[in-house]
Amino acid sequence: MFTARCRHRAGNGMVHTAGRVMAAPDCGHDVSSFQMPLTAPGPRWQSTGGASMSRPPLRGPVTRSALGWLQRLGWRYLAPNRRVALRGVNGAGVLEGRLREYLHQVRFHAHGDHWPLDADGIAQVLGMVVQGSQRRGWLAAHQAVLAWLRDGVCVAQQLPDGRSVQATVPLVDVGTPLNNHWDIANAREQGQPPRDATPRVDVLEGYVNGLPVLRLLCVERDGQGRWGREDVAIALHRAQQHAHAARGAPLVLALDRRGGRYAGHATPADGWVRWREHGWDAERALQLRQRASTPTPGTPDPHGQRLWAVHAPLLAGVAEPARLLALLRGFVHTASDGRQRIARSAQFFAVQAGVAHLRDTETGGGRRHGCLQLAAGSGMALTVHWLSEQLRGDSVLRHCRVLRLQAQDGASSQKVADTLPSAGQALAAFMADGRGRTLQTTPGALQSWLRHADTAQAGHDLIVLADAHLRGRAPVWLDDACERLPHARWLWLSSGGMAAAPAQTDMPVLFACSDAEAIADGLVVPVYHHRLMPSPASPQTPRRGADHATEPLASTPCWAAPVAQHLRDTLAHTERDLRALLLVADTESQHRYHHAFSQDGAVHSAIVGSGPAHERGAMHSAQLLVASDLHALPWLDARLALVYLDTALDAVAAARMLALVNRRHPHKHCAWLVCLPAVPAPWSAGAPGAATPQPLRVVRAGLSRQHRRLHALLPPGCSSDFHACRDHLGPRWHLDAHGQQRDQHRLRRRCLHQRVTAFGQQLQAALLGPPGEGDADTPLQRYRYDLHFCSLLRDAVGEEAAEQPLSVAEDVRIRHWARERAPEVRDVAWDYLGPAATSEGNPGRAADALHSQLRHQLETGPAGPAARRQLQRQLQMLLARPVLPAERLQQLRRLHAQHIVRRPTRDGSPAAGDAPPSHKACDALLAQTLGAPKDSAQRRLQHALATQLASAMRTALAAQPQAPHLAMADLQRRLAPAWATVLSPRECEALRMALQRLLDDMPPGTASG
Repeated sequence: MFTARCRHRAGNGMVHTAGRVMAAPDCGHDVSSFQMPLTAPGPRWQSTGGASMSRPPLRGPVTRSALGWLQRLGWRYLAPNRRVALRGVNGAGVLEGRLREYLHQVRFHAHGDHWPLDADGIAQVLGMVVQGSQRRGWLAAHQAVLAWLRDGVCVAQQLPDGRSVQATVPLVDVGTPLNNHWDIANAREQGQPPRDATPRVDVLEGYVNGLPVLRLLCVERDGQGRWGREDVAIALHRAQQHAHAARGAPLVLALDRRGGRYAGHATPADGWVRWREHGWDAERALQLRQRASTPTPGTPDPHGQRLWAVHAPLLAGVAEPARLLALLRGFVHTASDGRQRIARSAQFFAVQAGVAHLRDTETGGGRRHGCLQLAAGSGMALTVHWLSEQLRGDSVLRHCRVLRLQAQDGASSQKVADTLPSAGQALAAFMADGRGRTLQTTPGALQSWLRHADTAQAGHDLIVLADAHLRGRAPVWLDDACERLPHARWLWLSSGGMAAAPAQTDMPVLFACSDAEAIADGLVVPVYHHRLMPSPASPQTPRRGADHATEPLASTPCWAAPVAQHLRDTLAHTERDLRALLLVADTESQHRYHHAFSQDGAVHSAIVGSGPAHERGAMHSAQLLVASDLHALPWLDARLALVYLDTALDAVAAARMLALVNRRHPHKHCAWLVCLPAVPAPWSAGAPGAATPQPLRVVRAGLSRQHRRLHALLPPGCSSDFHACRDHLGPRWHLDAHGQQRDQHRLRRRCLHQRVTAFGQQLQAALLGPPGEGDADTPLQRYRYDLHFCSLLRDAVGEEAAEQPLSVAEDVRIRHWARERAPEVRDVAWDYLGPAATSEGNPGRAADALHSQLRHQLETGPAGPAARRQLQRQLQMLLARPVLPAERLQQLRRLHAQHIVRRPTRDGSPAAGDAPPSHKACDALLAQTLGAPKDSAQRRLQHALATQLASAMRTALAAQPQAPHLAMADLQRRLAPAWATVLSPRECEALRMALQRLLDDMPPGTASG
């Protein structure tokens, strides 16, 4: 057994007074000063040198704010030279020097005495930690770090008298978190320099006793002074996963000037969420802000003026030392697919509230019943898993028996009925002697045990975790069970809102997370509902050779045609990898619907159920799934975004359906529930506060505001003049007061870029109405016209300003959807693929566009530092001279002709001339995504992949001659099986994203070459 014996003494200006640490006055004005008060005395090893060694370089406001809050939470800034010295020569992400300092302070208990680690024991620990951090793959490295934080490292020690012992060395002091080394350092090699279109990202690395546990990505301004968003940091982190996978921290934070999000190391972009600190208010923020002492007594703290309040809840909730250890030690789950999931704020506080309530009832106070409420789709299953783990590790409740009471519905009820005797026997053995165990059972098994058992003395150490909706199904026998188990503690779990909660007035709600909070935190997407109106039935033409005796028209479902038409109008033109679900009443209706869709041929459908292997495999590629039992549904991925209801659902089934459809996906910004005619809405008779999707009219009501915000960016009086709007939003270069090159219209274009995508997303949701609505002269038709107009305008000014890197996949999807939904607004003078190719009539606008291209070439070109500085000075001199626009344009053209370079290939030699253009593009794409081949085998494999990819691109583009932007879905279906056999899932995802950018940027006719 080890104990961390740390002798506290004042050092580096720290003075202990009455159990607190007082900081000596400091004349420095940097936010990263070491001298700050702590809530507990700090150990002597926290002194890392003078203030000059700990002062960070000048950084942006977001980084300074993050450093200031972290230092008030107990972190210490580590200078770059000090970080390099502590890392050692092994190239691992562990600070070996810092870990060695901690190991020198550790004492272990053996044979009635405390002993220090000898040199051999310290070497064993360092060797195991360094070797584990250099394992191949991020999953193995992160699992090793989490295991060290939770269990420590086992080593063999030899005592001075010659006896050998085996002991476990804890690498962190859990009892007193501030007795550990909490270092925060700048990772300059992982940052991103600022550009005109890309903001700067500063990276901070956090260590506890030398182990990497935290990574912060702070998004600052770009080269033109525009603030970046947290999405830039998330994209940078995903791009650097290949290079820093083995030595990355398990917890990552992305901060911008509006707040931030957090996630695990390999979490996809849609899995980053916000942290909602329970009980956070202005008073707590003020206490944290005032925790550091002022530099001079009686004067205000200049460091506090650099702290932004929007960063405090996230950093105090995730990066506080005690909270960070709690999250990494007990709230990280590794799924079967290898993805590590860190608890969200709702899950964490629900578990904490449940454990605190049960601990109070164990000590004699508090009520026996309590309720935990989470929004539908917020992860109740993982919450129950972490709650059980916390109960097993709690010193007060570890002896209790935990009974998980969960209903079994659908297909699983028959299996439970077949194994009812064994379930009853297991429950009887658990009730007889199950101290410290956890058992999952059904209400039927518990009811059967209550009939035959004597429960007078039972339940003293029993904790029942029950689904809240069971009280609505069988309230009588549950009340009897509560009476017959008077000493048991019941914790009711509600997932889906207040309607599913137990209706007891004496039951306290321990923790509640509403749907609005879950949507705001990024846990789920909003869900809307409306009723599908029938379209006029068209006469069906009998097919040649059809057997009318076996295919009567009366057996065809009457709503198959409206469902198919509605699905084509909503999902077919959005270029999203999403799917729909049709829920019917029985198996007969299920097969009739599937037969009708097969006859129509416009919708690819599949039946959900236990069938042959080829039918189960067809479910993955089907666009519409037909199911008859909601509770018997298999696990469906997050692509489910549209649900048609042809059968009535109760409140429990409606909550389950919401949990299936509101999960986040990169292509899904909202979800829909569509009731077919004559089907009652399950949420119409719900209780107040229940989980209810919003009606479609709410989306349409917000369109007018989005439309006004979009039109506010256009010039007043001539908002319909395309060329006037281009002059109003195009690049306009000048020199500011500091002599720096600035674009006057950069903020307008950034707002236009974001508002066009947001307006298009909301318009897509608003057009979910009946087929044909909006075809007349209605506001929706005007909105479609304006969306296409502004989309063309965004492409034109973006090309002039060389801001193509700002466009992401969602922007491209909205651009193509606007083209499909409003083809009548296309003009001959507007070439959609090249909107800037109109006639040139303004030399000033042409000069500004060429200036933007030269600056883009200055940032991304292969020129050296001297050539870049020379071009920078030349551009600055051209702006400083008072010349006419035509003369400035000529000088810029001459300058552009001088700096035109031909980019070499990856190996420095030009590509082979006999290869077609499509093969060259695919070869370069694979080399950029997967890296250069290291041997002949990898070179042959990459060449084969490039050939296969080029052939598939030609085939897909030939199949979509009128809509080349729809070829990506066809390519993914063709190449996904082959990629899975030779590439890892991360490489497949990176290649898919790169292929999407290649298709968007490829000129017409390149793929056919």
